[in-house]
Amino acid sequence: MKKIILTSALIILTIALSGLSHAKVTGACYNCHTMHNSQGGTEMAYQLKGTLDGFEPDVTPNPCLLTTNCIGCHSATGSATWKDPTTGAPIVFNSSAPATPLAGGNFYWVTINESYGHNIFSQDSKLSKAPGDAGFSTCATNGCHANLHGTVSGASALDGRQGCTKCHMVSGSGKTSGYHHANDGTDTKYVETAAKGWYRFLSGHMSGDGHGVAGIEDVDWQATSSASDHNEYLGFHDPGGGYGFGSLGHTTSAFCTGCHAVFHDNQGSGSPWLRHPSDLIIPNSGEYASISTAYNPLVPVARPAGFNWGGSPSGTVAAGTDMVMCLSCHRAHGSPYYKMLRWPYKEGATLSECLSGCNVCHTSKN
Repeated sequence: MKKIILTSALIILTIALSGLSHAKVTGACYNCHTMHNSQGGTEMAYQLKGTLDGFEPDVTPNPCLLTTNCIGCHSATGSATWKDPTTGAPIVFNSSAPATPLAGGNFYWVTINESYGHNIFSQDSKLSKAPGDAGFSTCATNGCHANLHGTVSGASALDGRQGCTKCHMVSGSGKTSGYHHANDGTDTKYVETAAKGWYRFLSGHMSGDGHGVAGIEDVDWQATSSASDHNEYLGFHDPGGGYGFGSLGHTTSAFCTGCHAVFHDNQGSGSPWLRHPSDLIIPNSGEYASISTAYNPLVPVARPAGFNWGGSPSGTVAAGTDMVMCLSCHRAHGSPYYKMLRWPYKEGATLSECLSGCNVCHTSKN
């Protein structure tokens, strides 16, 4: 009888999850789910401690019967980032300095200095809203465009989003689950539709509903990287500014402008620039003429729509077609450097350290 009940429960759970999945489920269900959050009188769910240095039992059951939230699953108390030995999840927050940060960087650096990344843990002491805000920060209490640490309320279907789920969401209002049952495959893949979960589950809502980021996902989140082993990002040449998916297409920069719209919309015309341009084609003349044609994963570029998106990552950079974008200079989660930059820029940086990133494009400024 116990076997029958257990089998029935698992069938019900599988049916319930099938509406959330887009491919086969792999691995044991209990790696991520708990039926009643109780086993031998002890909670099965867990959460990150408020001190951010370990985990503790969570007495409150989680949606979708999950044992923990996003940051709980993608965290580790050691320095390893690739990957969780049980779930295979990439690690984006370590309680000690990460040995090899993944492509998006690591939230560890935010705990060292809140100016080093996106703060998903607490209210920023210096910023009341995202810099470059274009007025979207007032859409709800603790709205996605205002901060990342607070829990959204007053936005109907988006209520309850906090931290990771303010950026990583499925496309469509009212959907709160991810695509973690989708098959990632065994190699890099081009993701360009909602059916595939968009690139790293980065999608929009309201006016951006049904839209998301497109790109080629590296299979190990760049735990290893080289000129031919890396993510590929879609770009859209937009000298006139603008922001959002409607103006910039399914690009990473379009997603970033959801919170930092002014930085893209008000760049200037180049005579002179008011802000560093993004989604602008790297010139093949002047100080850029000697740009290296070998792709440098430390300074990624965005590719045009005509790029070979059905193929493998390219090992070359083409001035005159490839573009500078937000992630050319910044890590998405956090970095060891001011303003989550990819290389030192201030706070004691030497000239050679500063130019280790800048002069990849600005070759004459040595």
